[in-house]
Amino acid sequence: MTRILIMHPAILIGLLSLLPLQAGADDHDDPADNAGTTRYEQPQDHQRARAARLRGEIRPIAEILHQIGAQIPGEVIGIELERDKHAGQRVWLYELKILTPDGRRLEVEIDAREGEILELEDED
Repeated sequence: MTRILIMHPAILIGLLSLLPLQAGADDHDDPADNAGTTRYEQPQDHQRARAARLRGEIRPIAEILHQIGAQIPGEVIGIELERDKHAGQRVWLYELKILTPDGRRLEVEIDAREGEILELEDED
């Protein structure tokens, strides 16, 4: 006779609740962004973005979209804000995915403080 082990729902829920702790870890975080916090207290992405905005490290996305829209026509279909290295320095980058009027997909990396285009890549 074959036995199937069925886990008690409370145990299963408890085990599954541990997964987000590791999934939320980001190897690319700058320690300065999370100074004085443990990994369990680290702020969520939206909190980090807001704090960076309040410190003047990034410009509002509405300003960036207005500026880039004048330079690159198309529809923005994706936006990411990330911390990365550029020219040897840690900087905030907006990464925009743009669908152009002729159907091409572009990936544009923008310095989130200055608003300048750092990289433009045609994904097609």
